[in-house]
Order: sequence, then structure tokens, then C-alpha cells
Amino acid sequence: RAMWAFFEHLSPTAAGPGGWLDEALKARLRAVWQGGLDPMLNWYRASPLKPPRSPDDAVLSLQLPAEQVTVRVPTRVVWGEADAALPPSLLAGLSAWVPELSVRRVPGASHWILHEQPELVVAEIRAALAR
Repeated sequence: RAMWAFFEHLSPTAAGPGGWLDEALKARLRAVWQGGLDPMLNWYRASPLKPPRSPDDAVLSLQLPAEQVTVRVPTRVVWGEADAALPPSLLAGLSAWVPELSVRRVPGASHWILHEQPELVVAEIRAALAR
């Protein structure tokens, strides 16, 4: 319901530069969200990993074997620093699990960086593929 309310109040300018979120796209997004979130959320519900709810939450003591969770390919991350859903603090410690990590932090970009700055994202993909 919260996401439905969110989409009800969106305006094209809410997306920032470029106004990519026009009325047609808002209508399509509303239609998808009206269908229900259960299929999309079931993956998260099934996961044993949950955000900690307190400083002594058991998830904070979880130990994952490095050989099972380390990413062993060059990885480029383009991160919108104004992302309210995924704050930049989530990058902390990532390089321990992704040894060949490069991060491009984009000030002012949000969770919708792909729509806000498509040229930048394409340039980053091209640079990653050129390696």
C-alpha cells in the first residue's frame, strides 16, 4: 500500500533532471504495482538474511564462507549518492568481498540513476567492457 501511495503522488519532476517519469510511465508503473507485490517480495521473504533490528540481532554475527560469497570478476558499481532506498553507506566493506571493485559515486543521483543520467551509465558500462 505504501508503494501505491508513493506512485499516486509522483510527478514527472519528482524524477529529477530530464523528467523521465512521465504520465504514461507512471500509469504503467501503477498497473504493475496494482497487480500486487507478493511475487516480487516473496524472494525477500524467503531469504534468511534480514536487516538487523537491534545491535544484538543474530544476523550481525552471521559468518558466510568467503569462498562462497567473494565475487572474483572485475566489478564496476555506479552509485547514486542521493539514493534513499540504498544509501551509500552500503558500499562500506564491499571491497573485502569484491577484490576487483571500482566504484563511481554520482552526487545528486538517486535510485533511478539509470533514468536520470543514462549517458553516464552507458559510459560506465562501455568503460567496464573495454577492460
